[in-house]
Amino acid sequence: MTVPATSRTCRARGSLTKIAAYSAVFLSFCCAAGPAAAEIGATVSIFSDDRFRGYSLSRGRPVGIFDFAYDDPSGFYADVSGTGVLQRNAEPAPLGLQLNAGYAKRLRSGTTLDFGVVRSSYSHYSRAEAATSYTEVYAGISRGGLSSRIFLSPHYSETGLWTAYGEINGTISPAPKWSLDGHVGMLVPLKTPRSNEHYRTAFDWRLGVTRELGPISLHITWNQGERGRAYYGNRAGRPRALVVGASLAL
Repeated sequence: MTVPATSRTCRARGSLTKIAAYSAVFLSFCCAAGPAAAEIGATVSIFSDDRFRGYSLSRGRPVGIFDFAYDDPSGFYADVSGTGVLQRNAEPAPLGLQLNAGYAKRLRSGTTLDFGVVRSSYSHYSRAEAATSYTEVYAGISRGGLSSRIFLSPHYSETGLWTAYGEINGTISPAPKWSLDGHVGMLVPLKTPRSNEHYRTAFDWRLGVTRELGPISLHITWNQGERGRAYYGNRAGRPRALVVGASLAL
């Protein structure tokens, strides 16, 4: 059955209203939480696809992203990231919202430990084809260009699905204003609401190159995931993709 255009518009406006409300509250809290010495930054980006842990959340469609970051001298940090997608009819629509808060402690050795919580919400325009949200708690360690985190969620994309996700990330700069980055991750189901055949261990990896041009950064990444997992909806999608994009630091 075809959904009337007015119905789709109302749902889109409802999603936009919720995203705007959550973002406003989160940003107000961040701006009022710390002293003037805190670092605040914002970035706008466009990408040819929205890849998350090897999967396309935008069904292979281009996305626009706004990121706001708050970093307090005490170690507290917070981020809000909103994503919109360009549909096949060339109309923009809200895709997702992520709220992240945590605490980082730098040791004398130069190693940094951090822990926090991230709340992710996606509209029915995502690959899941229905509005969904989940929460993850995480702990991480980083030193130089290497970092690693472990995430734990009690309801990853659906009620009763417990998961753990581990990742290792690395970045090097072979030349001025050039950087190479890599990522490997593993998603493990700990407790499932259905047969384990629907939710098996899934791996993903990514290699990317970034070129800085003043406040603008150009990106190109190769993403590899696994086909046929049920974590992000029943539609399989492409397990690999080349993604290009650009970011502007405000």
